[in-house]
Amino acid sequence: MGRYESRFTRVVLNKYGKKIYFDQMSSHEIEERVKECDIVIVPCGSIECHGPHAPVGEDSFIGAYIAERVAYETGVTVAPPIWYGSHPSHHYGMIGTIPIENKQTYIDYVRSVCKWLIHSGFKKVLILNSHGQEYVLPIVKDDLIVKDRVKALIMVTSWWSWVRDLLAKVGEEIAPGVKFETPFIHADEVETSVMWYIGPDLIDKEKLKKAKAEKMVGVLKDKQDVYVDKAGNVFGKPFGWYDISQLPEVKYYPVGVVGDATKADPKKGEVLIETCIKRMIEFI
Repeated sequence: MGRYESRFTRVVLNKYGKKIYFDQMSSHEIEERVKECDIVIVPCGSIECHGPHAPVGEDSFIGAYIAERVAYETGVTVAPPIWYGSHPSHHYGMIGTIPIENKQTYIDYVRSVCKWLIHSGFKKVLILNSHGQEYVLPIVKDDLIVKDRVKALIMVTSWWSWVRDLLAKVGEEIAPGVKFETPFIHADEVETSVMWYIGPDLIDKEKLKKAKAEKMVGVLKDKQDVYVDKAGNVFGKPFGWYDISQLPEVKYYPVGVVGDATKADPKKGEVLIETCIKRMIEFI
């Protein structure tokens, strides 16, 4: 057997020939990096069930992929992803879902990571969320500013925030011959399309054929799309998973798919992800 190379020790370089990941740098390299660029992206994902067809690390993979691609083009640094996440009540109970149950524990953990990245010289911190935990990450930002009094610019954003205009065009073309038939929810047409594009070998195509919720339930069952947002706050309506609570959704969606993943296509994911990356690069 030849030399085995772990995914964690394979050096990842940007287009300028410099290391992308903070954890792969020496302290000297970090000191030199912040002189060139003091922006760091902190991907915050989760480990949770995404149906029988997709990996439980999907959220973390998506966030890290976007961060790495943005860093490749811009020269910013990427911190090691926050793999585990905070979960709303509806995520609990599904096989493969590993929640950080104490919300304050999660907040304090991410806060400490960001605080000491700032101490290392990064004065602009972009917390990139790729999981349904928008309700806790802004607290991290405020605690850093108000309690820790850090002298840094901190931004909290989610990958879908950069493409809400595309996600809102359900039934309309977002590119020639490309359109989403269903709204963005969870482990569905949208998320599976994205994962299929960035990691095709991690999607089980056979199991995908049956990855569809048997029925949609919840508040205003037949009019949820009219009055309630299910994910991403795409339509600017009350947020079904945060503003309204009910029994954990494992009761209704035991396989972990909320929506219709059978309609997924990597071409749909490509349009979303490449647009997201392009816009983030322009912003940075």
